[in-house]
Amino acid sequence: MKIKKTVKLLLAAAMAVSFLPSCSIKQMAYKSAANAMAPLPEHKIKIKPDPNAPNPITALTGEDDIEIVGEVFPVILKLYEAMHIQDPKHRGLALMTGQLYIMYANVFIESPAVYLSDNEFDKKNTAFFRAKKFYKRGAKAALLSLDAAYPGFAEAIHSDNSEKIQTALLNCKIYDVEALHWAGAGILAAFALDPLDSDNLQSLAGGVAMLEAATSLNPVYSDGAVWDILAKFYAAAPDSLGGSPEKAKHAYKKALELSEGKTPSIHVTYAVSFCIPQQDGKGFDEAIEKALSIDPEAQPANKLQTTLAQKYARWLKEHKSDFILGD
Repeated sequence: MKIKKTVKLLLAAAMAVSFLPSCSIKQMAYKSAANAMAPLPEHKIKIKPDPNAPNPITALTGEDDIEIVGEVFPVILKLYEAMHIQDPKHRGLALMTGQLYIMYANVFIESPAVYLSDNEFDKKNTAFFRAKKFYKRGAKAALLSLDAAYPGFAEAIHSDNSEKIQTALLNCKIYDVEALHWAGAGILAAFALDPLDSDNLQSLAGGVAMLEAATSLNPVYSDGAVWDILAKFYAAAPDSLGGSPEKAKHAYKKALELSEGKTPSIHVTYAVSFCIPQQDGKGFDEAIEKALSIDPEAQPANKLQTTLAQKYARWLKEHKSDFILGD
């Protein structure tokens, strides 16, 4: 299968490097393998991807069978982490490691815990704590990618000082948007699970600022994925932390526009972040049906995301009475 073939290719590349005799040759080969498996950010935007090249992320995100992805995901994650430990200043490996940790926390830890009943509070809370740990680990790795290019960047992001944060972000280029996205997403996801964690609160302003910087540097990045994250944050956060109904509506509209309405998660965002707080039962139903009507095959590279979002949409539909009262 595609995923297993990709894992074999990645492992073969890593093992081939380990058996090279000369230290200098080994280092050169290692760099070459690392650059192929995790291209540097500045190279990604310049090189047109080869659709036939092994791409572990596409192999994962393009699979609609969550169970098979879950079987191989830890192997791929730990392979990249091991390579990153071997070359801690490699921006591509740092970013890929961070991205994989955040994906793992979301898909395989937090998402399943959401469906647990209130009677399983301890189990749910344990899962959320574990997801928070991995979100923070992923954000740290993604920040290392930025820190390698701009020394002191991570310290500024965690400073909770708007002037330091904005000064650091002025260094970022368009090819840094992916790292800004994942670092910011990890920080906000950890905060959402535990707003009382002082470290999460300390990093929140920097996390939001990175996402906002990403939308400024590349407004159309990833079909509105960053706008979708910001819409959720702006809708849920109080004014004192940067929340705003106007900002939330603007971010949602941008996400909807850039995705052309073909991404189920954006419709789910509208149902959860807008309709539930306003107790808009009709809008809730319409948003859920839009999410469920999308054909996963319409975006083959995003079938995993579509499958997850539609699973959540079906659960919300079944539990509507828990969220929309008296409807």
